[in-house]
Amino acid sequence: MPLYEFRCRACGARFERLVRIGREAEVGCAACGSPDVEKLFSSFGIHGGEKDVSMSSSSKGCSTCSSKSCSTCH
Repeated sequence: MPLYEFRCRACGARFERLVRIGREAEVGCAACGSPDVEKLFSSFGIHGGEKDVSMSSSSKGCSTCSSKSCSTCH
């Protein structure tokens, strides 16, 4: 089951919920119980332990590989 982020239109609370695909409409607000919630597009950071991965389209390549044309950075 995917993890989705939601925002309640009634109280403004943001929360995450594991939801079966196609059943997003059944989710209610975790704070106030309102059924008026919207699914948000979540962004995530890519971190490799202690080292951050730089996603760049420069010709130098990325910090995690020696290739100058990997699918991660280009």
